[in-house]
Amino acid sequence: MPVALITGCSSGFGEAMALAFAARGYQVVATMRKPDAAPAALKALAAERPADVALMALDVTDAAMRQAVIDSVITRFGSLDLLINNAGVGARGTFEDTPEAQWRTMFETNLFGPLDLIRLALPLMRVQGGGRIVNVTSVAALLKTPLMSAYCASKHALDAATAALDIETRSYGVRVVSVMPGPFKTALPQKSLDRAASAPYAVIAETFNRTFDAMEAKAPDDVTPVVTAAIAAATDPDPVLRYTAGIEMVHILPPILQAIAPLQAIGLHLTGQD
Repeated sequence: MPVALITGCSSGFGEAMALAFAARGYQVVATMRKPDAAPAALKALAAERPADVALMALDVTDAAMRQAVIDSVITRFGSLDLLINNAGVGARGTFEDTPEAQWRTMFETNLFGPLDLIRLALPLMRVQGGGRIVNVTSVAALLKTPLMSAYCASKHALDAATAALDIETRSYGVRVVSVMPGPFKTALPQKSLDRAASAPYAVIAETFNRTFDAMEAKAPDDVTPVVTAAIAAATDPDPVLRYTAGIEMVHILPPILQAIAPLQAIGLHLTGQD
């Protein structure tokens, strides 16, 4: 049975992915900061299939916990075939109002934590002769939304790293791809590290928040499209770089994706893989 490690499983995309991959016959390690507070469905599944499903504690910003989870996966299951970096944190706030400490928090969670998990997983996958890494980014990785500069920058960096890694790792059977969700109703807004706008930005912030809140109110509750994209990203024999889900509300995105698609050919050419 293939083994999947999925981060950020306390709700939303991560919870749904863990349940879906377990249903497809994967042995699943579902991680979150507090496994004792895991969703009821995941607790029930772990109790029903203790040999195949494990709930493990992981704060992706903690280096010791990252290493411990990887070690535990190998000790318990003997391999790691799929890593899904789903854990993330959002934030609204103007660039000027967002202090450096918050930028660092965003990047530790959305970029550096996932990259280190990849760094730990790659040697294992290389020895196995293959594997798949799926990074959950966001449409924000391409849209550069105002008043969300830290979040967009962290997701853009993960998207760029994913594109480079996919070319570097192909020669030993590992593919690195992304799932790029559009707006969905998840717990991310409730956990968002928002900052109130200072006086110079009050008017544009009020307009932005009103518009953004209205868009989020119309976002779908059903995260099935994201799960479907994740399964395709994990299992397609020759995956594409970006799997989108729920981008219907972001009409400008398809032409952007079409325009940047040829860039991957440059990386393949530079490494003699074209």
